Amino acid sequence: MELIYKDLTEKLRNCIFAVHNEVGVGYDEETYHQWLIRHFQEDGDIAFVTQETKWLLHRNLPVRMFKLDLLTFDKIILLLKCIQSDFIQPNYVQMISELKLWQKRLGLMVNWGLPKVNIKRIPFTEKEKKLWEDYSYIQNRMTEPERQLMLKLREAILFVYECHGLGYGKTVCQKLVETELAFQKIQFIKHAPIEVKYKTEVIRNFKMRFWLVENKIILGVTALQKECNYEILTMQTYLKALGLSVGLLANFGKSQLEIRGVKA
Repeated sequence: MELIYKDLTEKLRNCIFAVHNEVGVGYDEETYHQWLIRHFQEDGDIAFVTQETKWLLHRNLPVRMFKLDLLTFDKIILLLKCIQSDFIQPNYVQMISELKLWQKRLGLMVNWGLPKVNIKRIPFTEKEKKLWEDYSYIQNRMTEPERQLMLKLREAILFVYECHGLGYGKTVCQKLVETELAFQKIQFIKHAPIEVKYKTEVIRNFKMRFWLVENKIILGVTALQKECNYEILTMQTYLKALGLSVGLLANFGKSQLEIRGVKA
């Protein structure tokens, strides 16, 4: 299968390599960014905008602002980094998030921080919406108020998924769900405190990483996880510490949304 935007990509690669040869190794990201802009201007054949911003909205409310390093030919996003390693997971999450929000099909990640400049193509297409659910561990453990609240939480998560699909990282997905819970007037506490006890002595107050919803259910939201064993075990610890019976964990994964009930 032929690479998308092959000719345009080749023009960009030539410019990137030329800048690297001209500037050399050892400067910071902004130096290479500014030099690349001027190379594009001098070339005159590469249409681009830099530092373009866009808000991710949910229910017409601002959730997160993204800023592009460069958008070229109104088709290809450039993400510029200067790190002394290969690209790391947050770089991929950022690139996919930008491609998703701007609805572009191709991104180039550029790392100036190595002896040889590294360029990686990141194609993007929206994934088909798939859902996996498992409530087998909690279906016989819930009171009726807990059951009704669980249904409301499931509805909120599914609405976020229907609106935004997959591709955003954990922090963005959490903010999207927070916005939906607030819109539906579902009460929740972020970073609810847990008393950590040694026998009967309280040795510290710990702020848990999940949300306490209406003092009945713990809700956790993550993204792009291959498996969620750590999150499940963590939620079980918190449930026991708070004297609660059930929790709900949503993972906006790489290929599907996964929702599962967690028991204490």
